[in-house]
Amino acid sequence: MRTNSKLLVPAALVAALSIAALTGCSGSGNGSSSTPSASASASQEATSKSLPSDFPKSDVPLVAGTIIVANGDKNDGWSVTVQPKDKNGFADAKAALEKAGYTVQPGATDSKAVYKNATYTVAVGTPGVAVTYLVTAN
Repeated sequence: MRTNSKLLVPAALVAALSIAALTGCSGSGNGSSSTPSASASASQEATSKSLPSDFPKSDVPLVAGTIIVANGDKNDGWSVTVQPKDKNGFADAKAALEKAGYTVQPGATDSKAVYKNATYTVAVGTPGVAVTYLVTAN
């Protein structure tokens, strides 16, 4: 039975990641500003968030960029969305997790994947450029 529950956790994380990714991209380009992309970039940079105090910074590498969403805690898991400095954010995120010793789980696609190590499960995905991480303790 334990094997089945392990399979359900990544599936639940991928589902939640998909919802978080879709939420993160709602409203882009729909503003009434004459330069929506410039104003969106400025507002994202101006509203950089801090990671929750108990986020495992040393164990879960995040792609370099501006943190636009940062929520959660050790009991319920964390959700972090980063606007990367370049367009290779998702590839960089996957490479950083693999370099840190995480193993990709079956079912990875070009826009989402689940990684595990002995301590954490990390679902990572992108709706475009931003990279969203859902992190839970194993």
